[in-house]
Amino acid sequence: MNYQNERYSESSDTSVFKRLSFVFGALFLVALIAAVYYGSKSSHLNHQKSQLSLNLDDLDQAKMNLESELTSLDSNYKTQITENETLSSTLEERVKEVDNLKSRVWSAKQKLAKSEEENQVINDKLVQLEELKSDLESDIASLNQTNKELVATNEEINNDLKVSKEETMKLNSQLADISAENEKLISRLRTLAPAGFVANNFIVTAAKKNDKLTAKASQADKINIAFDINDVPAEFQNEEEIYLVLTKSDGQPVQTIQSKDVQVASVDPVTIKVVDREKTTLKERQNIEMSFEADRDLDSGIYNLLVYADQGFLGSTTFQLR
Repeated sequence: MNYQNERYSESSDTSVFKRLSFVFGALFLVALIAAVYYGSKSSHLNHQKSQLSLNLDDLDQAKMNLESELTSLDSNYKTQITENETLSSTLEERVKEVDNLKSRVWSAKQKLAKSEEENQVINDKLVQLEELKSDLESDIASLNQTNKELVATNEEINNDLKVSKEETMKLNSQLADISAENEKLISRLRTLAPAGFVANNFIVTAAKKNDKLTAKASQADKINIAFDINDVPAEFQNEEEIYLVLTKSDGQPVQTIQSKDVQVASVDPVTIKVVDREKTTLKERQNIEMSFEADRDLDSGIYNLLVYADQGFLGSTTFQLR
């Protein structure tokens, strides 16, 4: 029993020892692993520390470099600020110059466009001038031909003028003779048929159909005569018939002009061929206008116009048609 107890006790101790051995072995193993781990980690940490120390030196050096660069950059920044202010001022000037240049370019474009329009207008005018030049050259050629014709016509006119001057001299000579004869006739008329008042200040004009004046017998359509009757005695200031008579320079009637025979009172009654007549109430002074149709039947030459009243002869004048 004791043997068994001892045996059991020995067996129990052995078991405990084994267990303790196992536990201590495990702990040792753990301690060994921990020692290896922490030794490795310590070595690693030391290495890291060494690396960190190196890195710290590098960082210090980098810091110093950065501080140096920062100082340099700050200096450069201030320099750049100064340059920037200068550039800003210069840029504003350049902007103004650019704006001014844009304005000048726009103005130049406007002037160019206007110049092109004016150039087109000038070209159109040049075309017109070329056409006008051609027309003028044609007109000049025509005028040269006309001028030659005018020169020839002028020579003919000069020749005709010489003839006309000769004829005028002859007519003036005839007029002087006729005037002398007419004065004798008028004197005789005043003696034969005095009215007691006279007509004077005669104005005779020949007119065309358009009322334009002419001196040519071939163009005369109407002969107008105006005269004054002044200083009419009171006893004759009443209704009176005024008569107009046309004769040739020799006193003969003009057969081509329509007339009417009228007898006027005088010492001896006188029959006259009247081309116009007008009834008026005489006053002390008046202007009378009379006329007759020529119908272009009058020949060129000198004519007499005589004025009568119911009381007798008043006065006369002469006129000439070419």
